[in-house]
Amino acid sequence: MQFILNAIHLHEGIACFVKNVYFYGINRGIMRKKSAQFLTILILMMGGVCFSGCDKDNEEDPLGASRPNYNMLSDLSKGDIGLYLTEWEWANTFGITMKLSFDRQECTYTYQESASSTKITAKYTYSFTYPTVILTPENAEESVITGTIVSGRITLADEATFVNAQKETVWKKLTRKK
Repeated sequence: MQFILNAIHLHEGIACFVKNVYFYGINRGIMRKKSAQFLTILILMMGGVCFSGCDKDNEEDPLGASRPNYNMLSDLSKGDIGLYLTEWEWANTFGITMKLSFDRQECTYTYQESASSTKITAKYTYSFTYPTVILTPENAEESVITGTIVSGRITLADEATFVNAQKETVWKKLTRKK
């Protein structure tokens, strides 16, 4: 019985093969037209994909990425501009931020830890003659802090370092943000 079923199955396969060969032989011209149309459509689609990839509207200029970032903040080294409305900041990956904001005659130092929501604020009056800024605390118990500012570099942000009366570093190096 199994032999008969295999023979019938084999016969159906041969019949299908013969039918396809016959169909291909008669309709050879139709098949060539279909394959030519298919190749034409495929080539047009590939060309469309290639040319649409060259759209520059939303693409960043590849040479612009290699240009330096210029320091667009006002140059403090010229001496004609003071520290009014400048902000200096240091932040690290552990969530600690130090910020120094200058007003007309005073400045505010803020130390903040985001993990423990600790925030320490201190106010100082200041005097500035480039490159030195002297911060006098409102609290007489604290010592005077002297800062040295580096400004006027074309491609680097302005930086400030601060030491106390004993020449010990008080804060991390702050970078000008505004």
